[in-house]
Amino acid sequence: MIATDLDGTLLGDDGALAAFREWLGGRRERLRLVYASGRSAAAVRELVAAGRLPEPDAVITDVGTEIHVAGPGGASGWRPWPGWLERFGDWSADRVRLALAGYPGLEAQDPVHQTRRKASYDALQLEARDLASIRQALARHGIAATLVYSAGRFLDVIPPGAGKGPAARFLAEAWSMPARDVLVFGDSGNDADLLASGFRGTLVANALPELDAVVGGDVYRSPLTFAAGVLDGIRFWSGR
Repeated sequence: MIATDLDGTLLGDDGALAAFREWLGGRRERLRLVYASGRSAAAVRELVAAGRLPEPDAVITDVGTEIHVAGPGGASGWRPWPGWLERFGDWSADRVRLALAGYPGLEAQDPVHQTRRKASYDALQLEARDLASIRQALARHGIAATLVYSAGRFLDVIPPGAGKGPAARFLAEAWSMPARDVLVFGDSGNDADLLASGFRGTLVANALPELDAVVGGDVYRSPLTFAAGVLDGIRFWSGR
């Protein structure tokens, strides 16, 4: 199973992406391809329908709050993966938005980036103490949540138990994939839990410094960028 972030990881170098597509072509029947993105399912579908990305077996979207499975009819046949959204019960991002309305330093992103399970903000240069303060503010309203901060400016507030890493584990279990057979790839903070999930991970060379603490153990830092780094990571782990 290959689970890869899109922006800044698989996307960013069209030539390298073409090489990835060529590599994948002769091996498609032997692996599961998963996109793990902060984008919405609709946005990822557009990339696939336009021919920019190969058809996946599943997509993890909205920072790991949704999983869709590919179905008949290509991208138009995607449907929610049963059992994933149900894990989050009545958790509502509307409550988060109300609790954090007017919170200093947080600017709600456009409605297109907001979902029932994800409250998204622009928030520049938050530090650990700032994130702790936001958690406390949510706790005062009785809200438990996971905070995902990336690129020094994007904050997503999602349900406990959501995220790219938990979603990838959910799929690996559904497909009876042992951890050693799961390769994961990323470049920014919203990939941290994916890379720290016990799978065989790769950081592409253009990864942001915020992921430096993740490197080690089961994480390989490729000297190559974007999709070339993904291919390099596949070769690295295949040799082991």
